Amino acid sequence: MLRELRRLSLGRLRTGARLAVASVIAALLSFWTIAYVARHQPVVVQLCISGVIIALSIVRSSERRAEPEPLPRWATWAARFLMIPLVALLGSAIGRVVQTDAALGFALIGVPLVAAVWVRRFGPAWTRIGTLWSFPFIAALVTPAAALAAGGGVWWGALAALIAVAWGSALGAATQWVAARRAPERAVPARFENRRSRSGAERKLLPSTRMSLHLALSLAAAIVLGWWLLPDHLGWLVLTAYLVNSGNRGRGDVVYKGIQRLIGAGVGTVVATLLGTLYAPGDSTALVVLFIILGIGAVLRPVSYAWWAAAMTGGLALLYDYLGQGGTGLLGQRLLAILIGGLIAIAASCLIAPVRSIDVVRRRTADLLSLGSAVLTGDRSAEEYVALAAEARVATARVEQLAPPFHALRIVTLGRVAVARRTADLVDRAAALGAGLERFVAAPSRELGAELGGELRGLREVLVSLRRD
Repeated sequence: MLRELRRLSLGRLRTGARLAVASVIAALLSFWTIAYVARHQPVVVQLCISGVIIALSIVRSSERRAEPEPLPRWATWAARFLMIPLVALLGSAIGRVVQTDAALGFALIGVPLVAAVWVRRFGPAWTRIGTLWSFPFIAALVTPAAALAAGGGVWWGALAALIAVAWGSALGAATQWVAARRAPERAVPARFENRRSRSGAERKLLPSTRMSLHLALSLAAAIVLGWWLLPDHLGWLVLTAYLVNSGNRGRGDVVYKGIQRLIGAGVGTVVATLLGTLYAPGDSTALVVLFIILGIGAVLRPVSYAWWAAAMTGGLALLYDYLGQGGTGLLGQRLLAILIGGLIAIAASCLIAPVRSIDVVRRRTADLLSLGSAVLTGDRSAEEYVALAAEARVATARVEQLAPPFHALRIVTLGRVAVARRTADLVDRAAALGAGLERFVAAPSRELGAELGGELRGLREVLVSLRRD
């Protein structure tokens, strides 16, 4: 089991390094292309920032995942080239509102970000579309006020987004091609997408509704408190609230990622603010350091999200210093804004219609066990039997996504909290089982089948015991 987990960790680190190289290259190419094309525009800094964020996001979205693609590749590319520039046009216009009325501007940015989460209820295709339209608004969220104050035509926002989409898509496609050469992709049957429990769905809020509610309340509270307590650092507070609440998989996952992001953002802000004192405002060396920091964070992101949080917030702090809005005097206020934003997001996800992480673990593990029974008892001569290997890979990846918070809780509690220890052990055993099922489909044997059958029975007993907790 430990050997399987070590192999998966090394695989994630290699993937992180490959994505880091592609991300930084896409960001650099977007930055310099936009800087050259818009070199005479007063809004050039804003355009470069937006382009970098969009390019980074597109490369990350091109990551080769175990889950099946919800849209054909041509449809994904068409959505990128048509929708993102149009949305960026709107994002640029809203960004101007931030300059005149920060609270109203951030509220207008928050509405489409919340909508991007809410539309997940309509399936994987809408999830992908919502992700794509959120990129320009995230870029508007992180653009410093000094860049927004430069003015200029909003049409340049669409052009910058188009350039970033082109470079991000090209580098993302190159990354997918390299991954496919090393491990040829197998189609995942669509029927796996419907392999989930729907009991009680009519009586309970859907997960997408809960997540959008958490995000909406977090952003609203961050805007109100930021406007009241830290009006000059409202953007930091709102951005932290968004990052902590985005992409959560339950209450425990939000707390775990929230702590990681708070620690990473705090460390990154301190280091970058101190580094910023070495460079005068407008010194291009700070931009070189910024891209180096982003590259390091992208490589280490699979190890811990804290590294990426440190890189992003550290890069943003350097950017503020480059624009003349930095200095150690602002460090305390920045850290306070990050802390308040993170605590708001954690409180919203834990106290209002929470999604228990242990329930998500049980459901996804039950999906894997159901698939395991199909693997061990299925007709091996049937054509569709081979496709079960791809299904096992998907089910295993879905369980592995839930592992980090339970691993961390097991370590922090020294294994003395029974529920935390048993849930972490369950996730580890389920991940190892999934890898074994994939091997069995490729090369069935009586010995391996007996071993997997015993593990299936053992995991079912653990699931039954967890339901009593």
